[in-house]
Amino acid sequence: MKLLLLFFSIPIFISCQEQKSSISLPKTEETKTINNYLSEIKHVKEFLKTKNYNKKIAFLVDYSVPSGKKRFFVVDLVNDSIIEKGLVCHGDCKGENNSDIPLIFSNKSGSNCTSLGISVIGKRDYSSWGKKYKYWIDGLESTNKNMRKRVVVLHAWEGVPDIEIHPKVIAMSWGCPTVSVRFLDKLDFILKTNKKVLLYSFD
Repeated sequence: MKLLLLFFSIPIFISCQEQKSSISLPKTEETKTINNYLSEIKHVKEFLKTKNYNKKIAFLVDYSVPSGKKRFFVVDLVNDSIIEKGLVCHGDCKGENNSDIPLIFSNKSGSNCTSLGISVIGKRDYSSWGKKYKYWIDGLESTNKNMRKRVVVLHAWEGVPDIEIHPKVIAMSWGCPTVSVRFLDKLDFILKTNKKVLLYSFD
């Protein structure tokens, strides 16, 4: 899936230094962040009551957060805690979303927009982007039911940084939740032992 790059007058340098493999946040930061998303976690748990999906782990993406800040969260549903977070692109909507916070969302084919709602992470497959693998996503609501037909997938791209760069913005996608190569590797580690994980995108 192609990405549209935003260029800045000040170059962005991404460190190649190896990061620790820990998937926990400092306690104070974790508590502060998780308190912001208790209602979204409750919404996911209510959805899970009558559905046969993973009840231990879920992914949340808060598109009301600027793209230069980490807004993709891996949530431990058992302990109501965040175990990982990263940057993620939003759809450019053919140029209509031209800021760090998307204002337009769509489920239409060819819109290049992000779709909101609850979806489920599907099969791991080959990708021509990033680490050469991706995960299919199936929308479970009327607002995102066309995700597979639109080829909206979870994948990586080398141009997405690992560190927050706000107030600068990261690249935009054609609707895919595109993350950094390192972050996708962390998600891949989680998804190999956790199947049918829900992805809840909201604004």
